[in-house]
Amino acid sequence: MKTIVIVAHPQLEDSGTQRFLKEATTSLKNVERHELNINKKGHFDTAAEKELLKRKGRIIFQFPLYWYSAPAILKQWMDEVFDITDAAWLQEKELGLVVSLGQPLREYRLGGREGLSLSNLLSPFQAFAQRLKMQMMPLFIIEQFIYQTEEEHQELLIKYQQFLELPIDFSFDQCQSWFEDKLKEIMEKSSIEDRKNLKMLLDSFGERHEQLNELKREVSLIRREDGYYGE
Repeated sequence: MKTIVIVAHPQLEDSGTQRFLKEATTSLKNVERHELNINKKGHFDTAAEKELLKRKGRIIFQFPLYWYSAPAILKQWMDEVFDITDAAWLQEKELGLVVSLGQPLREYRLGGREGLSLSNLLSPFQAFAQRLKMQMMPLFIIEQFIYQTEEEHQELLIKYQQFLELPIDFSFDQCQSWFEDKLKEIMEKSSIEDRKNLKMLLDSFGERHEQLNELKREVSLIRREDGYYGE
């Protein structure tokens, strides 16, 4: 699965959130980041933009919530790039939204300050995906990045990378394998001493992975013996 992240931001250079997310994609081999910029005539190169999308199986719109929707530049890009009479190439592609918030997520619900959920506010994107027969991914929300701790930032980095790379309904095994691959990539760039420590961590990780798989197999066998065949 190759992914393209379409970044729409009215003040991109001033965004700490976007700098963080940009850095998070530098090590991802199958992820391309594309920052939206209009040309001197105030438009996009429609053919070039469309060609970028055609080579990808997953398209991510990444933006800050701006007056309860996406920034205007994303709407202009969509208007110029997509044509309902020429949309067969979009069928079966995945569409995801990475949305950053300046206030707590709890405000976007019934009884909250905004009184509406993000799913309601962003439902036009669901309609867009549905009309073009794309598969909509769950929302990926970044809540008040500037107030998050370093530990929360590290957790965000992992979840964000997984959102870009892993299948929508990824399994435990796929998640474990993803972590193991990341450790191997880090090992290749590390010093000899660090490599030894990472190798021990990787071996321990692999052992726990196999132990959990063995436990799942035993549970499955017990269920069959008891006549249970459900999920």
